[in-house]
Amino acid sequence: MAEVTVFVDDVVLGRLPPLCVKEGVPTGDHLTVRDASGGPGFGAAWLLVLLGPIGWIVLLYLSLAGGGGVTGRLPFSEFAYRRLVVAQRMQNVWIVAAIVVGLLALLGLAIHSRASEAAAIALGVATVGAVIKVALQTRQVRRAEVQLVLDASRRWVTIRGVHPDFAAAVADRPTESSDV
Repeated sequence: MAEVTVFVDDVVLGRLPPLCVKEGVPTGDHLTVRDASGGPGFGAAWLLVLLGPIGWIVLLYLSLAGGGGVTGRLPFSEFAYRRLVVAQRMQNVWIVAAIVVGLLALLGLAIHSRASEAAAIALGVATVGAVIKVALQTRQVRRAEVQLVLDASRRWVTIRGVHPDFAAAVADRPTESSDV
């Protein structure tokens, strides 16, 4: 995947070539994407759920502290959008599975019998497997999405994870200064 840097107004107003940023195919569809650099990313923040109430409070704070990033409209084909949604849903399913199986393992340890301890060990192993699957699914989500990174001057946005054809189309288009 490639990356391309464009003027912030082009991203905010959706003035980009009509090629899907992920597939490089012509599209008239757009997806609204928010810059994650304005605040902390939530890539591994789901781990805070495992810390109990303290982690939940930190997660709530991080979600509310969002920050002042940029939101833009990017050309995004329906196929690329569906792939992104499926990856996000599968990530959520595995997160819930890891939490539920982990809680069942803890419950098995709380009940003091040989059978429940054996079940707790098996559920603990299943929890580790589910957490590994969450990490793999998070990687799939990152591949299916694009990242906007606003520079320090707040005038330029780097779009990461774009198709090389989209990057070439952005590089080939005339700039506003050459139109004059």
